[in-house]
Amino acid sequence: MIKKIWIIPAFILISSLCYAQNNNSIKLSPGQLLKQAKIAEKSGDIFTAIDYYKIYDEMRPGNPKVQSSLGRLYFREKNYKEAKVYLYNTYKNDPEKNLMDLFNYASCMHSLGEYEDAKHFYNQFVSEAKKSGKYKEESKLAKTHIEGISSAKILKDSSLNVVIKLLDTTVNKPHIDFSPIPYEKDKLIFASLPESEIKYYNPETDKLPVRKFYLAQRNGDTWKNLGEFNPLINGENINTGNGAFSYDKNRFYFSRCEKDYNRNIICKIFVSTLENNEWQEPVALPDIINMLGTSNSMPTTGVSRLHTDVLYFVSDRAEGRGGMDLWFTYYDRKKGEWKEPKNCGKRINTIANEITPYYNIETKILYYSSNGLPGLGGFDIFKTFGEGKSFDGPVNVGYPINSSFDDLYYILDDSRQNGFMVSNRTGGYSLRNENCCDDIYEFIYKDYINIAVTGKVFGITDSLFFKSIEQEYKNEMAISLDVLDQSEEIELLYDYPVNLFMLDKKTGKEMFVKTDFTSSGSYFFNLEQGNDYIVSVKDFNKKEIRLPFTTKNITRSDTLELDAIIVNTFPVQSFIVQNIYYEFARFDLTTTAKQTIDNTIYKILLAYPEIIVEISSHTDSIDTEYNNMILSQNRAQSVVNYLILKGINPERLVAKGYGENFPIAPNSHPDGRDNPEGRQKNRRTEFKVIGQLESDEEIIYEDE
Repeated sequence: MIKKIWIIPAFILISSLCYAQNNNSIKLSPGQLLKQAKIAEKSGDIFTAIDYYKIYDEMRPGNPKVQSSLGRLYFREKNYKEAKVYLYNTYKNDPEKNLMDLFNYASCMHSLGEYEDAKHFYNQFVSEAKKSGKYKEESKLAKTHIEGISSAKILKDSSLNVVIKLLDTTVNKPHIDFSPIPYEKDKLIFASLPESEIKYYNPETDKLPVRKFYLAQRNGDTWKNLGEFNPLINGENINTGNGAFSYDKNRFYFSRCEKDYNRNIICKIFVSTLENNEWQEPVALPDIINMLGTSNSMPTTGVSRLHTDVLYFVSDRAEGRGGMDLWFTYYDRKKGEWKEPKNCGKRINTIANEITPYYNIETKILYYSSNGLPGLGGFDIFKTFGEGKSFDGPVNVGYPINSSFDDLYYILDDSRQNGFMVSNRTGGYSLRNENCCDDIYEFIYKDYINIAVTGKVFGITDSLFFKSIEQEYKNEMAISLDVLDQSEEIELLYDYPVNLFMLDKKTGKEMFVKTDFTSSGSYFFNLEQGNDYIVSVKDFNKKEIRLPFTTKNITRSDTLELDAIIVNTFPVQSFIVQNIYYEFARFDLTTTAKQTIDNTIYKILLAYPEIIVEISSHTDSIDTEYNNMILSQNRAQSVVNYLILKGINPERLVAKGYGENFPIAPNSHPDGRDNPEGRQKNRRTEFKVIGQLESDEEIIYEDE
């Protein structure tokens, strides 16, 4: 398995020693310089290590180990021009021992767009690796990069019609800026270390700066920094970033990263929940996701048919395919737990690194960056259609979104015509060299076709339901039909669920996209060009109405309007079940009451196995209000308990006592005399349909 390549988008702790760069007045011996350089390198402090090694190299030039360290450190700093010099010299000094420096030398030229030279040295590496019998995985990666160089001209010749703009210094600073997240109207969450210059710190005594989430507001063509996004989410003295909202915007997943005892950067995924319009204290996801001894970061979210979160994330856990891989898990709402994460598979993951995923729920497309697939150089952004472990082969999103440098954190806003990305391409705000630091860019697709679909949903109460009740009444069972005096007119349904499915182009499999709830009787979905879809609506007994349609052959922006859908809906009335009698002030069911239940409520529950009903009990006004409430609750519960004993799923039954609060007749006459007939009507049991069961669902882990 190939060793992990340095992941630049991960958090790099700026924990330098108190040392002024190139300050020749500092009186350190060569030995002291070398010692300090090694300490800084081991701690992950790239800048200080380079500075000390550089001065040492000027004093004692030609040390092979120092040359090698400088080459690797400059490569990690993304100073490709300097790295080239040291990497090639190191390789030439000992070709057999330092063959990987030749690979990285070619990678530097690849990132700088020096394609022909990069191709030459990749080929040289492959040839020498074959002779040595080593570096088989690295040789495969070199061949992949050669393939990418060969396709670079094609990608550039078919350039996208896209405008790319570097965000100004309100957002971008000389340090790394990353993790852009569109938020509300014209707002952007992003992560940054907002310092405008290099500062050096003593990790033993100084409070080190950390990366946090910030919020910016668009104002025309410029941005205004609004400060920290949320102090609770950012936390104290810990690097925070890489965020994603759940589909309903009520949960925010993100990463926190710090060094472990081995000075390795370890990230964990946290979640904060929105309650009463306030973000709550974040909690770490369970160990099944934040596995001990592994780094887990860069979450993005999908959604299951049950409206639970599907989480895609980056991890270096075992059984991956090399470096950092993409994994996924989902939340089992019924069990209240996250499922065992699964690798997204070999179509997605390579022997190198896959990072910064973004899953677009409406199009079922996963975007991510990889340096293990054929590309223009560094990390390229790819896209693939699918979900879970079932994805198509990835496709390069194209030039100039991708460049020869690292291109990361691709994300679209709600329009899907605009979006953001991160890159260290030349032209950004630099700290120590022109490609050292990632900046946030905005892009606009000029040729994007906006397609949407809408339609109306009408409802009419299910006549079969009433017929079943009416039949019981004709059989002299005791359900009052007074409530059936209703209008036969159909009405627009409000807040009614409508599901959208997309068909897999290869398999024809229906893939859930999202649910919309009707507003003013209509649903609305944004679509993607070139796909087959199905709009699905179910009635209260889960009978489905499906409207297939396609966006193939649509060549201009348009909103499709489908035929109206008419569904049978829940009866909203409460039905009075008579002849359910109790002894005075007791709640035990009599034999007659049980017979009534057997021939009314029980039969209806059997005929409609998906409905959830409320069984309610009411009293007259004799006794105290408190006692009547307790008595009515116990009586309703006795009916529920009896139905459960007869095999009805408890999840379908809700017991509710209302006491004397909802009389349907006067308990006394206007002159104050007792009204026995009225009190008898008030002592009643009712049932009402209040919902339907949700089907169990499992994400299918398909083999590749």
